[in-house]
Amino acid sequence: MKAQLRRALAPTALLLALAGCGSSLPLPPTGPHLPSEPAVVVPYPPPPARVEIISPPEAPGLVWIDGEWQWRSRRWAWQPGRWEAVPPGGYFAPTATVRRSDGSLVWFAGVWHVPGKK
Repeated sequence: MKAQLRRALAPTALLLALAGCGSSLPLPPTGPHLPSEPAVVVPYPPPPARVEIISPPEAPGLVWIDGEWQWRSRRWAWQPGRWEAVPPGGYFAPTATVRRSDGSLVWFAGVWHVPGKK
C-alpha cells in the first residue's frame, strides 16, 4: 500500500520540488507570429487555460509547451501541454487571440518558427 501511494504521489512530489526550489520548467525561446501566418477568424475568445499536472520529461533537453485552446470548426478544443525538443535556431510563437481594428477576432495557433524553413 505504501509503495502504491508513493508511486501515485511521485508526479506531485516532482511538481512541488520544482516549485519549492524556485526552479521553473524549461521553456522554449519565444517570439512573434509572422505576418504571413494564417489567422483564423473566431466568433468569441477561448475559455481560460486549464490547470495541468506536468509529468517529468522523458528525455533531457526538452522544453515544456503549455496547453492551449484550439479552434476546430465551430468550437474550442483543449490541446494538452507537452514536452518537445527545440528545433535548431528556432523559436516558439505561442497561441494568441487578437482583436483587429475592424472589430474581428482572430486566433493564431502556437507554432515553431525556424529560420530558412517554411
